[in-house]
Order: sequence, then C-alpha cells, then structure tokens
Amino acid sequence: MRYHDLDWNTLWQQERRHKSRACRSKQDWDWRARDFAARNLNSSYVDQFIAMFAWQPEWTALDAGCGPGTLSLPLARRVKAVTALDFSTSMLKELTTEQQRQGLRNISVIQAAWEDDWSAAGIVPHDVMIASRSLAVDDLQGALTKIDHYARKLAIIGDRVGAGPFDPGLFAALGRSFVPGPDYIFTLNILHRLGIYAKVDFITLQHQRIPDYEQALNSLLWMIPTDQPLTTEEEKRLKLYVTARLRPRPDGAWLLLRDTPSKWAVISWAKTGNDKSCEL
Repeated sequence: MRYHDLDWNTLWQQERRHKSRACRSKQDWDWRARDFAARNLNSSYVDQFIAMFAWQPEWTALDAGCGPGTLSLPLARRVKAVTALDFSTSMLKELTTEQQRQGLRNISVIQAAWEDDWSAAGIVPHDVMIASRSLAVDDLQGALTKIDHYARKLAIIGDRVGAGPFDPGLFAALGRSFVPGPDYIFTLNILHRLGIYAKVDFITLQHQRIPDYEQALNSLLWMIPTDQPLTTEEEKRLKLYVTARLRPRPDGAWLLLRDTPSKWAVISWAKTGNDKSCEL
C-alpha cells in the first residue's frame, strides 16, 4: 500500500467508532453551556490562540462551533465583525448574554450545524474562517472543504493532539481503558490530499482554571461516556482524583492539574493566488 491509497476520511470515521468518549448531541451541549462558558472566559488557550495571528481591524471572521463565544468575544475587539455559528441554542444564549454585558455590537449569531446548508442560512465567505476545537464531525473531509470555501484570506483550525482535553489519568484512576480516537494528523493528511499545505503550531495547557469544586467534578464527568455511568466505587475514585489535583488561586478560583498536559494543534493556511483551494 502507498500513501495515495489511503482514504484518510474513512480512516477518521473508523477511528471515531473506537474512541472511549461518546459523540455529544445538541442536547448534551445545551446542558453543558453555562458551565462551559464560566470555565472558558479566562482561558489560556484563547490567549495563546489569538497571539499566533496578526488580526486586522478590517477583517470579518466566521467562528464555526463557537460555543459560548470563547473566541468570538475576544475577536470582536480585534476585527470588524464576527459571525458566531453553533448548533447549540444554549451556547448561543450564553454568547449573546456575555456580548451584551461587554457592550459588543459586532457579533452576529447564527444557529446551524456543520452538516447544514450554510448558504441557505445566509452565511457567506469571511476574511477569516475559524474552527476551534469544533471538528467533532463524521465527514471530516466535507468539513475541511467547507472551511476552505468560506475563508477568503485565512483558515484556522484548533484540533486535538492525542487525548486533547481528555485526561488519561482520570480513566486510569477509575480503572477504565482509554482510547482517544483520531486527532490532528488525520486533518493534516486530508488537507494534503486536497492540495492544501498547512502550517502547524501547538498550544500546551498544563492545567485548567476552574471556578469551583463542583465544576471540576462536572468537567471530568463530561469525559465519561453517557452509556457507561460511574459505579459507586468509581464515584469515590473520581472525588479523590479531583481533590488531589485542585490547587487554589489568589483570585478565589482553582487550578485543576493533570499529569498529561492538554495539547492542541493550530492548523492554518493563507488563501493566496498560489494556493490550491477546495470547491464545494
């Protein structure tokens, strides 16, 4: 077998079926919205991601899988306008609430999924197309083609490296096996097959900022498949695991430490006349 014989999109789909964590539905993300918003407003990931690029005040940005505005909100202070796209109603409500609190007027909110017809939803190409930690899709090649199509000047993806946000130490503490599923290397290979030769940088997070103990528990519970709930013994192990890794901050929040740092690949490519781009 040679490299060009490999169907990376099919391999992606096969690997996704073997991962330890379950695929999350719109209802799952709606349920998590408030907790997710509280934990991501002051994220080191955001600071590092934004620092990687020279944002221009005349740019427009499309943030697909925007969640509660993790990137849309800080980007709105750096670019002309942001279109925030997500399939979760509750995530978009959190974004809108925070947008109003911050007095931002240049964020447009659209509810849509990766699989939807974006043109029918009134979405047009933007100067910058962003898909940050949101490519939990079955048809990765289709999503990447869409990203390239909707980017006029720059496309940016934030993608998992290995376990990504999932903590292998937690599964070990519970006595469960852990299979992380496919990561950024599949994205890079599909892009290569599409004729897109992207740049890759990395973000490493040694810990997670958590408002309180309850949200630390919830953030780890989120990693457990819903069809494999914790036993009574596992619940005890989870609480011991959290207690052993929480450290207080001077501002009253907490840091949730982990043995394996969370790592992300930031994949980007400029849309120039010399680059081959995809067509939908």
